[in-house]
Amino acid sequence: MPRRLPEELEGKDLVPICMASKLGDAKKVESVFDEANIDYTFEITPIIGKSIMSILFGGAKNGVMFLVSSEQYDFCRSLLENAGFPELIIG
Repeated sequence: MPRRLPEELEGKDLVPICMASKLGDAKKVESVFDEANIDYTFEITPIIGKSIMSILFGGAKNGVMFLVSSEQYDFCRSLLENAGFPELIIG
């Protein structure tokens, strides 16, 4: 079970790797990390939209930010790129 609670990874240097604003994308990211046996956790984070509608009507919604250990960041980044999710990668 690679997905961990944040408390289980306490003391590790965790860095954000990607942000999913859709549940389907979050499940796909989990699948990529699970198949590679990556220890990861996530946080529910507000996402502010950049469209006219979100600016006019306050489009803040929640997204899922995935965090991995800093040692696994580059490997996880390549996993996401190879799986077709480069647009979800942070930074």
